[in-house]
Amino acid sequence: MEKKEKKVQERSERVIKLFNAAKGKDIGNFPAIPPFSKWLNGQIIQTKRGLVEIEFKVRPEMANPTGLLHGGMQCGMMDDTIGMTTATLGYEGFPITIDFHVDYLGKVKVGEKVKVVGKIMREGRNILHAISEIYDMNGKLISTGNSNMLRTNFKPDYVKAVDESED
Repeated sequence: MEKKEKKVQERSERVIKLFNAAKGKDIGNFPAIPPFSKWLNGQIIQTKRGLVEIEFKVRPEMANPTGLLHGGMQCGMMDDTIGMTTATLGYEGFPITIDFHVDYLGKVKVGEKVKVVGKIMREGRNILHAISEIYDMNGKLISTGNSNMLRTNFKPDYVKAVDESED
């Protein structure tokens, strides 16, 4: 294994360990978390390389005028979960979303919880492809999304934090 590949694998393992240490706790209370992720304030259910599951409680400020989870919030939850899923890959650079497609298939009311699953489906040299799904707590599919992301050299705060923990 090349030195670069070994560093990516080690970073991936540290990110997964960090995420697993956060299982069942409010993400909003952890350092090096972006403001939107803090605001969503989910709880990690499961993490492994290329897969993250997060549970979110639907709050009133996340609702449309009918009291249902707003479509923009669904998209945001899926995009944020995919972003966390890309972190498990261990790349130094941050992948940025270049497209995102959402299908809205169901509904969830304020006060209910949802489970969001993010999966990396393909790791190309420059482009990553991921899918995400939102389920209600009975396992009913609420929405699906898929995204392509461009790998970049932009080093996010979480990479700086896990790289510092290596020292």
